[in-house]
Amino acid sequence: MTFLKTVSATAFGALMATSAIADGHAQSWDMPMAYAATNFHSEHGVIFADLVRDYTDGAIDITVHPGGSLFGGGDIKRAVQTGQVPIGERFMSAHANEAPLLG
Repeated sequence: MTFLKTVSATAFGALMATSAIADGHAQSWDMPMAYAATNFHSEHGVIFADLVRDYTDGAIDITVHPGGSLFGGGDIKRAVQTGQVPIGERFMSAHANEAPLLG
């Protein structure tokens, strides 16, 4: 069931992105990350955010929050699932106890 919630949260994020582009209203998204700002995960999160901003002509502006500054690593998936943030980055194998497929 948790895996389905994760997929649903991802699909919801994609739907929000589509509606942001379609209605022309800019949206600011927070993206929590567990890793330090100098870690390649966080560095690539910033690259991703820049590309989303470019590809959507600014309709979606993602602010990356590295180092667990917004939510700790263990809380990121829950924050996305409950709608506290529209997007987040988390090493999914850390949740293999919830769904073996994630391992």
